[in-house]
Amino acid sequence: MRAVTVAALVVTLGSPAIAEQSTPADPLEFYKGYLAVLAKAKSLDELLPYYTAELSQGLRKMPKEMQGNYLKMNVRQLTDLKVTKQSVTASKAEFQMTAKTAKGTETTGAATLVKEGGAWKVEDESWATQAP
Repeated sequence: MRAVTVAALVVTLGSPAIAEQSTPADPLEFYKGYLAVLAKAKSLDELLPYYTAELSQGLRKMPKEMQGNYLKMNVRQLTDLKVTKQSVTASKAEFQMTAKTAKGTETTGAATLVKEGGAWKVEDESWATQAP
């Protein structure tokens, strides 16, 4: 029980090297852990362990200024996350979701996770909030 608590704290605190080693078996739990790290991320390096190798490599190749812009555009704090549709196989998980932004606005999102090296990784995600 104590090891489980420590692993959860590591994911919450966002230590990429350790978080990668303690990847949850459930894809939704992995995604929630990723969102917790994303909400507090100060650098792209904190997020790369959660992405597929292909996505990580592409992001690493971007100039530092573009990496900073990527981080600014994607850091989000979501609450009340609800899965409205899901499809999960042994190697791929797709989620349609709703949530609330830090300002309380409804937002909708989609995420595709894939198994890579035995661990879940974010392959693609998008979130959209309708203008008032």
